[in-house]
Amino acid sequence: MKYCVYNHNIIDRGILSHYRQFRETRDGDRLPIFPANKAVIFMDSNGRYRVQTADGEVMFIGCGGIDEAIERVMHTQPDVEIEVIANGQRFKLEEWEFLNDEST
Repeated sequence: MKYCVYNHNIIDRGILSHYRQFRETRDGDRLPIFPANKAVIFMDSNGRYRVQTADGEVMFIGCGGIDEAIERVMHTQPDVEIEVIANGQRFKLEEWEFLNDEST
């Protein structure tokens, strides 16, 4: 199935802000960004991230750290399950947050 990913942005007083993101088929059917309701965030040691669907399709790439990646995922699909892969290990989001809260 062919589809496009759209970014709906708002420009207010010259400031551009990201509002939402969605997928749409050629027939106009709206689809969830993460079809299996699961997002995978790959983190490197420099704060760069890559967010993929469960099928391995890359949706976002950025360099603002884990907080930015989580914010973008939750903004796109609030009820999605997030898995974090960092330092060669897999974590559920809750495990990742717990481990990082313990280390600070």
